[in-house]
Amino acid sequence: MDNPVYFHLHHQDADEDLPFWKKLAVEIGSPILELGCGTGRVLLPLLEEGHEVFGLDISFQALDYLIGNVSEQENNLRVFQADIGRFHIARKFSLVILACNTLSTFQQAMRRKVYSTVKAHLLNDGVFAASMPNPQYLAGLSEVGEPEVEGSFLHPITINPVQVSSGWRRSDNSIVIEWHYDHLLQDGQVERETVEITHFLTQVEEYLTELRAANLVPVEILGDFEGSEYQEDSPYLILVAGKGPGF
Repeated sequence: MDNPVYFHLHHQDADEDLPFWKKLAVEIGSPILELGCGTGRVLLPLLEEGHEVFGLDISFQALDYLIGNVSEQENNLRVFQADIGRFHIARKFSLVILACNTLSTFQQAMRRKVYSTVKAHLLNDGVFAASMPNPQYLAGLSEVGEPEVEGSFLHPITINPVQVSSGWRRSDNSIVIEWHYDHLLQDGQVERETVEITHFLTQVEEYLTELRAANLVPVEILGDFEGSEYQEDSPYLILVAGKGPGF
């Protein structure tokens, strides 16, 4: 996203998944690597709880915003700007996470690169976990969802409201989510910024086949952040896979 401030303010109160990632971090332990960490919505709460966390994102703007909002108590933050499909850190991790609905934005060739880099950076008994919207649920939506208002926040400079609305366009293989950020200016005019994110409707079995091909062993397939078993009507698809003989 070109404007990480909008992204951060839009999603700053989205905390439904945080207990899941915190619980996983306690169970698996540090060090932890978050791929696609963005402005730190997941990374910073893990860091605050005392975990050794590294973050990686391709967006310099998002990482710059993250670094600029870190308190002195969190000055042990370590982040890297890189493509998550081709990076190298001279460190291996107990846990690698890919949160925030990121994995489903990649097509198969990119997913395979991600699995390869994940495997290369996991300890022998390490764990990889990724969350995304349930592709079965998305595939059942109408072809067009007209934009509807979903909230607002105050612009950090003008302190004027920014209204957020979202809609979608669905095909057989993907769905494009479109967010409109309408900034009300002092003169009454509206300045709109639009962001589109494509989610590919990759089915569960394809994800599992790809993980196994990368020698990552699926150990859990969940349908929500409370740990429920995945069903076709689940709101999410959460994949947890392990590396090594323990799995």
